[in-house]
Amino acid sequence: MDKQQEFVLRTLEERDIRFVRLWFTDVLGFLKSVAVAPAELEQAFDEG
Repeated sequence: MDKQQEFVLRTLEERDIRFVRLWFTDVLGFLKSVAVAPAELEQAFDEG
């Protein structure tokens, strides 16, 4: 895990953030989003 990922995870814990919304586009260019709990974010960093 790199320093930026560690910073994000530490900030989430310090600020007691409960969900992170990730935004992306699908293959057709439509905007999509998913909410991820901080406990799942480390896995999302690793696996995408």
